[in-house]
Amino acid sequence: MRAIVRTLYAPFFLLGMNGAGIWLVGRGAPIPALVALLLVAIGFSFLAERVLPYQRDWSRSHADTRRDTLHAIVNEAANFSTLLLLPIVATLVSVDGAWPRDWPFWLQVVSAVLVLDLGVTLAHLASHRFSILWRFHAVHHSVKRMYGFNGLMKHPVHQSIETFAGTLPLILLGLPADVGTAAVFCVAIQLLLQHSNVDYRMGPFRWLLATNEVHRFHHQKDPHLGDVNFGLFTTVWDHLLGTFHYEERAPFESDELGVADRPDYPSSYLEQLVEPFRRAKGSG
Repeated sequence: MRAIVRTLYAPFFLLGMNGAGIWLVGRGAPIPALVALLLVAIGFSFLAERVLPYQRDWSRSHADTRRDTLHAIVNEAANFSTLLLLPIVATLVSVDGAWPRDWPFWLQVVSAVLVLDLGVTLAHLASHRFSILWRFHAVHHSVKRMYGFNGLMKHPVHQSIETFAGTLPLILLGLPADVGTAAVFCVAIQLLLQHSNVDYRMGPFRWLLATNEVHRFHHQKDPHLGDVNFGLFTTVWDHLLGTFHYEERAPFESDELGVADRPDYPSSYLEQLVEPFRRAKGSG
């Protein structure tokens, strides 16, 4: 079973879950069907984390399950709510005929994901360069373990910043609403895969895909060591920006994760919503 999980976990999510989501949207399935599929993916993620954990301790709650669940519900609800505005916004600001609507639906989704990946990567990089953005992004880095739900744990303000950066080019190109829906689903699947506590291996594909093997380096609390691997879907932009890093090393431990200058960073949901504003006021 462990060998099966190690080999098939990533293909199951990258090809199976993403493929199923794209197929459902292409068939006109309603958003609740995608939510149900996402719940199935979360269930498989949690099960695999117990069968083949990268760190066994990371598969048990650190008094953070309720908080992370709230983050996930709020952020995913915001994502799917944003989809309702896509047709209106695209009609107002897009370049008519710029989006390749005659391409196969799956290829449109892949193209949207690649464009979105660039925008999110640049916003992510900026969040480590500018203190006003870091205040909100620090919520995501305050984790003491890495498991599937961590990817969905973001301050709503920072979630909005990354969403804006990733979707603005797509909106300007006239992204169809159904392509946007499929792309948002792919983002949720990727965040599960990228932060998963499953000891799966990607071999040479880790140099191209932003999987957990690569992303763990980004969560190091030492700002010099963690200032790498900003990509969401791919490592292409990190290679071009000179921010890619990977090396064979001993497994990461919880004490290597977190916010270096804030070992006492708030851990409850409501405190994390307020903390960036409190810090902003205090720094003034």
